[in-house]
Amino acid sequence: FKDMGLTIAYSLFASLIVAITFVPMVASKTFHNMSKKENKLINRISDTYAQLLPGILKHKGLVLIISLVLFVATTLLALSKGFSFMPEMDSPQLSMSLTMPEDTKTLEETAAMSDEVIDRVLEIEDIKTIGAIAGGDSMSMLGLGSDSSFSTVSYYIECKEDKTHTNEELADMILEKTADLDAEISVTASSMDMSALMTSGISIQVKGKETEKIQELAEQIGEKLEGVEGLMEISNGLEEATPEYRIIVDKDKAAEYGLTVAQVYQKIQGELTESSAATTLTTDSKDYSVYVHDEEQESYTLRDIERLTIEGKDGEETIDVKVNQIADVKESQSLSSVSRTNQTRYVTVSAMVKDGYVTTNVANEVEEVLKDFSLPDGYSIEYNGENETVMEAMGQVMLMMVLAVAFMYLIMVAQFQSLKSPFIIMFTLPLAFTGGFVALLLAGKDVSIIAMIGMVMLAGIIVNNGIVFVDSVNQFMEEGMAMRYAIVQTGRNRLRPIVMTALTTILGLVPMALGLGMGADMAQPMALVVIGGLTYGTVLTLVVVPCIYELFNKNKKPVKDEEAEKAALEQEMLEQEELVETEGVFTEE
Repeated sequence: FKDMGLTIAYSLFASLIVAITFVPMVASKTFHNMSKKENKLINRISDTYAQLLPGILKHKGLVLIISLVLFVATTLLALSKGFSFMPEMDSPQLSMSLTMPEDTKTLEETAAMSDEVIDRVLEIEDIKTIGAIAGGDSMSMLGLGSDSSFSTVSYYIECKEDKTHTNEELADMILEKTADLDAEISVTASSMDMSALMTSGISIQVKGKETEKIQELAEQIGEKLEGVEGLMEISNGLEEATPEYRIIVDKDKAAEYGLTVAQVYQKIQGELTESSAATTLTTDSKDYSVYVHDEEQESYTLRDIERLTIEGKDGEETIDVKVNQIADVKESQSLSSVSRTNQTRYVTVSAMVKDGYVTTNVANEVEEVLKDFSLPDGYSIEYNGENETVMEAMGQVMLMMVLAVAFMYLIMVAQFQSLKSPFIIMFTLPLAFTGGFVALLLAGKDVSIIAMIGMVMLAGIIVNNGIVFVDSVNQFMEEGMAMRYAIVQTGRNRLRPIVMTALTTILGLVPMALGLGMGADMAQPMALVVIGGLTYGTVLTLVVVPCIYELFNKNKKPVKDEEAEKAALEQEMLEQEELVETEGVFTEE
């Protein structure tokens, strides 16, 4: 978001330069012959607001309590829905995969089923074209992975630009049309989910020393995740493991027969190893080895291995020793690869979050389920999924927010030459955040990183209204007005510029808030937050800021009358001097 921040900063700086140079120059040539026009509707609204202000100030305690309750309630309600990294965006494409039954033996069977699936999907009006890759997974589309198995097919589905259904609706229609086929079909509704660029869903690393024990713990954790609502496609990391027979030799028993562990393994391997190449077929491009397979070795069972005999010695006599006499044989699973981080072995247990569930809420439930999970010494679990990425990013955004508020406060302290006035203006921030959270709730959006960036922007925008109001009250009091009268007069005079400033920003963000166009869904929460915060914050600023100002300035007295008259006289003399100096430039009647 650095580019966006720089763009806004440079634009505002350029706007400031224009406002203090170009605008006065144009105004001097444009407005000198214009007569003042009264807007009866605006005047009526301003007068009505000014009449209501004294009553509001009499009940300022009630006003502040209601504002605080609304802020706390909306914040808790919005945050209770959880956080998301980036909002999902509707896109012109979908991803689909087909997995054939395990007994599929030929590529022709897969191709025939794939053709049937394509024909049915193309019957949907919003589907434009389909591309298919046999023997690949969803990542093979990007060249990031492949699968030599012919029992799987990956599809790239392109939709029409003027489609009438969302990707979620199209996914349901595809599944409905292919429900009766003897194959497993899955559809990814959105291909523009920014969360796909990071570790998505739930990811738990089970770490330890012994691979076998890690596998056991991963399997137990996978079983516990089955009971968590909102999870699907739960994987204990053992799907790619291959079955094996594990032989543990008892050194002492083997030594009784004059055998070492190495000799036992070597002789067992000799019994199980398939025969060497019987002959070689030679072609123009490559040589192929031909093996003769022994039918007896085709499918060894656990009992067959236990009954294998090895030559051993009983004193000077050579005898046959069965494997189960000197070793334990058991069925096990072997990982195709061993993953390590910081030289520590680990297995990843993962799961995807179902549509309609928020990752952070599901992740919290997973942590609650595994809170009492007993781990042996030397073994640990580490969460490394989407929730951790979201919370890390959210922490960075909150740091941005704190820095933004600090900078704004320091700037206002320097300008007002006071600590109190900027503090009063900062009360507009919770009012704006209340409106931002309400907008997200009404639109059914999660609190995402994009929405929080909108909050940071909103913090810089909403204080403008407070600055205009407080500065005007201070000026009136310096002229000798009583505090309450100064507040009422400010309300009458400054209502119009405050509302105009808010409305221009709100209307400018309406197209973005509507989410029109492909990919616009990503920026939509930002616009909703700013619009909601400005709308609610502007209204409440006109109500709450006067109450807070009077509350914090109970003992503040207006400037004495004689001092006010002296200041007014000095100002009049200064204006006369400026008029003489600029004679010939302006025409005065």
